[in-house]
Amino acid sequence: MSATPESGSIGDVEKTAATRAHTMEKDVTDGSVSTSHSEYERYLELHHQFEGPARAKLIRKLDWRLLPTLSFLYLMCSLDKSNAGNAKLFGFLEDVGMTPTQFNQALMYLFFTYGLAEPVSNIALRRLGPKLWFPIIVCAWGLITTLTCLVSSYGSYVAIRLVLGLSEAGLYPGSYFILSMWYTPKELATRMAIFYGANTAAGAFGGVIAYGVGNLDGVGGWRAWKWLFLIEGVITIFAGLVCFVLLPQFPHQYAAAGEGKGKGSRWLEPDELEYAQLRVKYCNGPDAPTYVFRWRDVLAAARDRKTYLMMMLFWWGGSVPTYSLSYTLPTMVNNLGYSAVKAQALTTPPYIFATCVCVFVGWASDRYQKRFASIMGCYALGLAGIVILWVTVHHKDLYGVSYFAIFLAAAGYSAQAPIVGAWTSANVPNPSKRAAAIGLLMLFGSVGGGSIGSNIYLAREAPYYPLGFGFSVGATALGAAVPATAHWWLMRRENARRDRLDPAEVRGRYTGAELGEMGEDSPLFRFTL
Repeated sequence: MSATPESGSIGDVEKTAATRAHTMEKDVTDGSVSTSHSEYERYLELHHQFEGPARAKLIRKLDWRLLPTLSFLYLMCSLDKSNAGNAKLFGFLEDVGMTPTQFNQALMYLFFTYGLAEPVSNIALRRLGPKLWFPIIVCAWGLITTLTCLVSSYGSYVAIRLVLGLSEAGLYPGSYFILSMWYTPKELATRMAIFYGANTAAGAFGGVIAYGVGNLDGVGGWRAWKWLFLIEGVITIFAGLVCFVLLPQFPHQYAAAGEGKGKGSRWLEPDELEYAQLRVKYCNGPDAPTYVFRWRDVLAAARDRKTYLMMMLFWWGGSVPTYSLSYTLPTMVNNLGYSAVKAQALTTPPYIFATCVCVFVGWASDRYQKRFASIMGCYALGLAGIVILWVTVHHKDLYGVSYFAIFLAAAGYSAQAPIVGAWTSANVPNPSKRAAAIGLLMLFGSVGGGSIGSNIYLAREAPYYPLGFGFSVGATALGAAVPATAHWWLMRRENARRDRLDPAEVRGRYTGAELGEMGEDSPLFRFTL
């Protein structure tokens, strides 16, 4: 598994195939292994065929089909989950009769159902496929968002948030898993960054939408916050219906050329579809993991140390600061001396900057294959923003510097998220285990990060927020940077140990099927650092 044909030249692929040919003969002992062998040979043939412009054309087709669809869905998901911060400035608390403490509690409750449903949803996605599962969950949360405009009490708002968490849970981890099924590990960070950029863009669009909706206050006898939930909910339902048309299945769910069962693809040529099916499956060499769903692979993800170390990154370095910032940013800007409506508009530039930084970091992470360095750079940027903001909020004449610090914090904490997803996906080749690992790491990250992040910037501590700023600094430095370093060091040590092994001896001891079954535990696999 040490070879990575998709990332190397054709000469590298041929050399790898030649050095392994004599050892692969012993693997052809049953029909399934023989099929795997012939599939790999077919992959090498297609790799020749799609060298250069042909491969670039295929990647463009994948990009234009997957990224706009998933990004728009995530944009709506982020808007529907975080628009509470905008509604708060439009009198939502006063109209419903909630205290600021009750409001924070209601925000927190969403993350319990959201987090608990993430691994379950990813398993359902793995079994049913995106073309069926995604339209169901998107239409469901769009309907729930629409019904939020009818909330009239604290209890009804809590109920809405709990159900919203259940329905939204599958979009984020599911999209990461979908991308990992279409793109090779060395292409993932850029695509995940473009997808995740929709989250940061949601902050920008949320501010713009809220600014426009603010002018609807009183129209039809409705307050602006009611219009906000209604408009965003209707758009989401429409997006869910469009999923039936635009969102593709997993590559292996399409029938390849010459097969008599299943449906082919209308947006890919037969050879393009076959190459798309094989290039991810064999991106680590001829010892491909199984694509059959097995519960033991789900359990393997739950027992894997890597799952929990990556969970720490997602939890403390991502969810806590990101959610706290998204819920508090309009209020923070308002505290700098701007009106509520103008504060909504001024939340847009930091999120636009964060989106640009997010995509750039994702591209650089793929270009140089430095996942750990990319994540630590993001933590440093976010931490610098939080520290500067913490200091400058005590000086009203430095409101410009405070506003600049918001740019840094939003960019740093947003840009790390897609790298965490890409790092996880690259080091878990088995699709079922990967789906479960992504869902599990996000379970703890969402429950812990979301519930904490929505409660550390307390209204009574405005505008200085000592608890919020202090907790964000500690979470980044101790909760995220330390586990990230430990994760990198352990994988680096294991790679060094495997480098000392003789590949010929390893292949003499195990069959190709056995090595494929081992996944990342194979002596021939090398972890991405």
